[in-house]
Amino acid sequence: MYTSSFHSPLGYMRACSNDTGLYRLDWQQKPFMKADQENDVSRETIKQIKHYFNRQLSNFKVPLDLTSYSPSLVKWLSVLATVPFGDVITYKEFAQRWGNVKAARAAGQACRHNPLPIILPCHRIIQADGKFDNYSGGDKSNPKDPNNLSRKQWLIDLESKLI
Repeated sequence: MYTSSFHSPLGYMRACSNDTGLYRLDWQQKPFMKADQENDVSRETIKQIKHYFNRQLSNFKVPLDLTSYSPSLVKWLSVLATVPFGDVITYKEFAQRWGNVKAARAAGQACRHNPLPIILPCHRIIQADGKFDNYSGGDKSNPKDPNNLSRKQWLIDLESKLI
């Protein structure tokens, strides 16, 4: 496992990669304790995330390795990757794109288990009324935490050029 990390405007982020590609982006509110052992993919991921936060990048181009995840989650993540920068869609629409309009709850679970937040943009999925009450970005312990919801809003605002 290779890692590169940095302190972002939304907390500490660590890109985890192997020789094939990026497989996880850890995101938390405390510094990581283990020292980084970088490779080209982990370094490039952090470089691109920094560009994203500076509004210099809207489409991530790093190789991904999703082989350790279930085929179902990989399918959800593949659909998630198609949601364009700056757009938001509902959980129902996400489920419909996945192939089952009645799977909105499963769509929410796929977002919650997304190993690559921001890169695979689960923050772009919202409720039918335009609101959101769950987000695990930055702290997976409580998806209803107001700080998590603020981070989701921050990312949506960043992409819509409001901040």
